[in-house]
Amino acid sequence: MNFPISIKANINSHNGNFSRDIEIQGGLTVLIGPNGGGKTHLLRGLKQPLASIVPGKKVRFLSAGRMGLLEQYRSDYNGHHGSNPDYDGANFGSKHDTTRRHQTETLNGDFQTLSERADILIKVQERLRKLFKRDLIIEWDAGTLKVVFARLDTTSKPYSSGREASGLLHLVGILAALYDDEVGALLIDEPEVSLHPQLQSFLLNEIISAAGHPSEGGYKKIVIMATHSTEMLRITKPSDLTSLIFCHDLDKPPVQLNPSDEQLKNRKLQTLIARLGQEHKLSLFCRRPLLVEGPSDVMIASFISNKLELHLEAAGSQLLPVIGKGQMPVVVKFMRLLGKNPVVLADADAFTDDMDLVQCFLANSPAADASASKLGAPSAIKLASSTYSDFCSLVGPNWGDISKLAEGHPYCVNAEEPVDDKVKRRSAFCTLMSLAGSDLKGLINADKWSSMKDRLEVVLRLLEESGCFILRKGAIESYYQASDIYTSEGKPTAAVDEIEFLDQIPIAEIREKLGDLVRCIEHASDGKRIDEAESLRDILLSIAAPAAARLSANEKTTTQDINILAKTILGERANIFKCSVDGEKLTIDIESKILNVNGFPVTIDKNDDVVKIIERVLRSNA
Repeated sequence: MNFPISIKANINSHNGNFSRDIEIQGGLTVLIGPNGGGKTHLLRGLKQPLASIVPGKKVRFLSAGRMGLLEQYRSDYNGHHGSNPDYDGANFGSKHDTTRRHQTETLNGDFQTLSERADILIKVQERLRKLFKRDLIIEWDAGTLKVVFARLDTTSKPYSSGREASGLLHLVGILAALYDDEVGALLIDEPEVSLHPQLQSFLLNEIISAAGHPSEGGYKKIVIMATHSTEMLRITKPSDLTSLIFCHDLDKPPVQLNPSDEQLKNRKLQTLIARLGQEHKLSLFCRRPLLVEGPSDVMIASFISNKLELHLEAAGSQLLPVIGKGQMPVVVKFMRLLGKNPVVLADADAFTDDMDLVQCFLANSPAADASASKLGAPSAIKLASSTYSDFCSLVGPNWGDISKLAEGHPYCVNAEEPVDDKVKRRSAFCTLMSLAGSDLKGLINADKWSSMKDRLEVVLRLLEESGCFILRKGAIESYYQASDIYTSEGKPTAAVDEIEFLDQIPIAEIREKLGDLVRCIEHASDGKRIDEAESLRDILLSIAAPAAARLSANEKTTTQDINILAKTILGERANIFKCSVDGEKLTIDIESKILNVNGFPVTIDKNDDVVKIIERVLRSNA
């Protein structure tokens, strides 16, 4: 069965019993509406009919109050504890609860899943380690499930889950449910509960990644969630609206758009939707806002962030469009006034027109001055000022040297006649920064232009170290591979078309063609990338090394011997791997369908250096 799927939800409420007809258009459906609008009733009413849609899979319901019984250890829940909760007594049930983990509507069920599924635990741990500098340990204490957290950025001791932030507990539970490939449909009531706005954006990415039809394989599942948060909505095109269900009142049928509605094809509506977003509000919550020049820049940068799995929002950044000429320095100063550390991705004219933006990043910057002093300059701003002045002096009288090439740049093509000095500087800069090799040497006064390019690169590197990235080719449209680089109208629409093209090409090519943007996004996100191979390394070595040693010491070692050894060493985690012996060779394959790790199966000869082989295989995932 494929989408769309028609479902009749049976509602059992305090106002009586009734049914609601719902169309599931894709992997993710979102119920929105006010408190009392009937979202939770509808969500619960979908549980039973979904069971027939995902045969052989579980239907999991996560309530908004999913902290459940855990709260008794995190608060003085009855007023008898003198405001001293029993933090260290926090637990997630007993061994007897494991068989009911998919029926349990609280976090207990999800942490029980983590105790049973080592591969899901690895996926969760990797995200906690890289994005939140946390680790968690699952342990059984006299038949009771305990969870211990540890901070990776301090030397403090591990601590009970009863002391961890409720937002992280919610996040861990939802991630475990999302990654569980035994679940075919997941119903989540208010996934944003206790989550910081940037964590909501990260969770939405993970939800979208998991959403789909179970027949697609992996851990794809139908996800239906009810939310009050605009951060849990992603609307980039009209068709996204059809996955929204508007609940206005419990006693009234919900409203859902028909995909065949002609209004959804209206170009003005498409442009409007392409500009929707919560960037301005979200930027107030992040540590390192990424300021860009407009909606097209937001769309392209957001795509690159997701494509490269850099997770801007989870890393404490947030895209923020700054509309209006000359507004970027003003917004940078405002953000700093709020105690934030803004990163800028600006068009070339922000550098060639004046020194205002450069002043924001290089004036009174000890780090930039230190870098400049290594180059023999008195300060970063003086180095930049002298370079800028000399560049302007070079372009004026020597425009003819480069004009034949520069006049084809969008800055010139889209400019009003006659072309003034400002446009000449813009076009000359972009042309010069794009030239290399024989093209650069072929210019009249090539030595002067080549020397100027080197000096400009030094200044641009200083700016990038300080968080200011200049688009060397001009505006974002100058980097387009499929859409018109001369686009001056309908820019969001052109950006949508460009994204569709970029989504089909290899990541390596995106890094090459859009290097300026990639460097900026890596800087804003601190370059953190999800790499499950790293989390798998120690576990793999703990079995590969002793297994290879046993094979070397005993020629009669069998596949069964190695698998028993793995079980002894790793316990339940041994189920991640499948080991086999063929003569003097050991082969280790990965059994999990949800871990995204390349390089398997790994074959090791009894005389091989196990560590080098494992490191080489896992490095291939970088």
